[in-house]
Amino acid sequence: SRFLCSLSVICRDGCIKAVGQADVIRNQFSGATFERIIDCSGKCVLPGLVDAHTHPVWAGDRVHEFAMKLAGASYMEIHQAGGGIHFTVEHTRKATEEELFSTFKHRLERMRRAGSTLVECKSGYGLNLETELKMLRVIERAKQSMDIGISSTYCGAHSVPK
Repeated sequence: SRFLCSLSVICRDGCIKAVGQADVIRNQFSGATFERIIDCSGKCVLPGLVDAHTHPVWAGDRVHEFAMKLAGASYMEIHQAGGGIHFTVEHTRKATEEELFSTFKHRLERMRRAGSTLVECKSGYGLNLETELKMLRVIERAKQSMDIGISSTYCGAHSVPK
């Protein structure tokens, strides 16, 4: 048999103040007014997701490769047809810093809405000094302007340059 109990979490000013069985918490905070009550029955409550090893700064849509994969193409066949990481590298090199920042910002917002509070952002789609630095500048700019924790990591050997 499973043990089921009703739990409550009390948050104030962005911090967890109490966690415990609902009846105990209800007695502890009797008389308190709450701005919002969220029923999380059947759900999981997490303080925040640390999303490690992401490569969210890139350009170039590789959705066409999905059809190739469904048709049975191997990674090397896709690579030889001009797809794979070198497709992304080429488009990332051509993209302006502003283009990369705009798409990166959109990705970070989606990650934040999904519960990520810290994202490890790797470079790696440059494969040359100029583009890797461009990507790291974009990550640093987001660190300064976005409401999400960002850890930037240089990942220069993501693939072998052509």
